[in-house]
Amino acid sequence: MPSRGFATAAILIVIALACLATLRRMERDRRLLATLREHRAFDFENAIPLDSLSAEQKESAESLAQAGVIAIRRGTTGKAGCYLVQSEVPVFRRKRTRLALVGAIGALAVAVLVAVLILRR
Repeated sequence: MPSRGFATAAILIVIALACLATLRRMERDRRLLATLREHRAFDFENAIPLDSLSAEQKESAESLAQAGVIAIRRGTTGKAGCYLVQSEVPVFRRKRTRLALVGAIGALAVAVLVAVLILRR
């Protein structure tokens, strides 16, 4: 049976990895939104072609499209493009900020709980 110290270290490592994975995804989404804003992709005429995006950016575009922040449409030529839905960006930012804060507080609470458990025994 593994020692308590090993289990504690494993739990803290899992918490850190989960926080890093979430942060990486949020940063990837932020970069895609910044790219769309930089190219002024606010309507289909100015949309960025999906073919020009990397695999990670396409995955991010799909998740943001499900959230309603960007729209992905196919033109008459069959090419798909993505653009920002400006009316949804402020709502999305508030939700994303709330999610980040709740996640950070939850991770901190679990880490403190684990530390207290270690120090009490």
